Amino acid sequence: MQHKSFKRYLILATAVMLLLTSACSTTNNGASGNKGKQENTANTGDSKGAANSTDKPAEGVPLGKYEPAIEVTTVRSLPPSIKFEKGDSIDNNIWYRSYEEELGIKLINKWSVPQTQWQQKMNVTIASGDIPDILTVSANELKRLVDADMVEDMTEVFEKYASEKTKQVISNDGGNGMKASTFEGKLLALPGVTFTGTGAQMLWIRQDWLKKLNLPEPKSMEDVYRIAEAFASQDPDGNNQKDTIGLGGINKDLNSLMGFFESFHAYPGRWVKDDSGQLVYGDIQPGLKPALQKLQDLFKAGLIDPEFAVKDQAKAYELIAGNKTGMFYSGEGAVWWPLTDHYKKEKSDWKPYPLISFDDQPASTSGGIPVGNYYVVRKGFEHPEALVKLLNFAVEKQYGPEGRLDAYWYGGENKEINVAAFAAVIISDPLELINIHRGVQESVDAGKYVDNPIADVKHHYDLYQLWLSGKFIDSNEEGQAWSSYKWAGPGGGMNVVSDYVKDNKYLVDEYSGPSTPTMTAKKSTLDKMKLEVFTKIIMGQSDVSEFDKFVADWKKFGGDAITAEVNEWYKAKQ
Repeated sequence: MQHKSFKRYLILATAVMLLLTSACSTTNNGASGNKGKQENTANTGDSKGAANSTDKPAEGVPLGKYEPAIEVTTVRSLPPSIKFEKGDSIDNNIWYRSYEEELGIKLINKWSVPQTQWQQKMNVTIASGDIPDILTVSANELKRLVDADMVEDMTEVFEKYASEKTKQVISNDGGNGMKASTFEGKLLALPGVTFTGTGAQMLWIRQDWLKKLNLPEPKSMEDVYRIAEAFASQDPDGNNQKDTIGLGGINKDLNSLMGFFESFHAYPGRWVKDDSGQLVYGDIQPGLKPALQKLQDLFKAGLIDPEFAVKDQAKAYELIAGNKTGMFYSGEGAVWWPLTDHYKKEKSDWKPYPLISFDDQPASTSGGIPVGNYYVVRKGFEHPEALVKLLNFAVEKQYGPEGRLDAYWYGGENKEINVAAFAAVIISDPLELINIHRGVQESVDAGKYVDNPIADVKHHYDLYQLWLSGKFIDSNEEGQAWSSYKWAGPGGGMNVVSDYVKDNKYLVDEYSGPSTPTMTAKKSTLDKMKLEVFTKIIMGQSDVSEFDKFVADWKKFGGDAITAEVNEWYKAKQ
């Protein structure tokens, strides 16, 4: 059984990454038959190309068709994994064909390059001043284009042409993406919003080990430490050897400890507001010091992997696959990797727990602003509304009544082709994954499937019921049912994320701007310094007092300047 929801999640994530490092494009073979939803628009001229066309769609018609078609240029990058249906290409695929057939927009790739060449090609393109009509850019590239006055003000165009569904979807991140796209009151880009909460951290604990050692579920950090000590010393795998550790999954970059740090109200790598309303950097906040001290204590007690400092994430997760650890911090996605394979192999049951605070203040988790890229229009382009219509089209294909047709998502005999990656413009509803869980929960509460506009709700509800039935065709189906149950079902990973958002315990990084001048010059050095200092403290090679010296050095060697630049940006956005 295919896990369509997660596959689609990956497809969308891949598409966003593709668009982040590339640009957009086009054409169709009429696979969707979506004409009935479109409204033809008045012709006001007879020119054919975008440069001299005067054809305008009817005012404010979100999916109005240009007749005759207009030409819109863009550029694209091609990831190594990209595949096409026979006869298709990045210049000719279902998305591009549909743009022309249904919207009257003939999208033309001025150039396309392998992903590895994208950045260099983009730099040359922007420097030349000759950019295509629509373009996908990063936050840094957006800033360059804005500073050079090369992009169109989309404020009125978006308001006039965006469908109500597009406006809803794009604002479901709380308006952060639109805010990041606005400069001095002008909307100079459209944010490529994506899922909210996917970086939310939780503590995964192996339930069979917990029960075997007769341990209670954790309600405090002291409970977490006791579980770690028991997992490391009481032979939970029953092999009569002291070969297990308490807290696993820790990698050399320490980002797998984000949940642990957040339990101490510390958010390394994030910009958060202090009591005065100023933005401060998470790397130097006081909460990190007791967190590092505790990690050092755990390391000295042999409760965490002694070799974490040389392991990437895949290597760190081998401890889970090898039954050497029963507890680790991660996001809701951990149920798919590394836990699905572990469940299929060991039938081990895992449960996610929301973060527990080390004190009497509630713990919150954090994530970056859910914007993967930005879409801009070349200043002076005659049809800036074309970008909004392409966005409306993508939203309709995903969330409209005729949306979610496989033809726009999967291709090939085994559905192995990521068709969504061909879309020139695409966004994801920030609340989609949370709403899948909430839809499943509603059906569970009702005792039957409750019709939901998100197709994946039924998919996960069916898997939920399959898991409860205990009747599976094979281990793959059983693994998918278990994973879906643990992801979307009551008490699953998305349940934890949903509660974070509902209870205002999900903090979004307050800085979504481009790399500031001092960031560009010094942040990599400061990050390296942080990693060295934190690693040495955890491993007991430095006293925790080194954190105070690190804070002073960070501020002196560029941190204060970065903080000033970030707050200047933040003030301008208010």
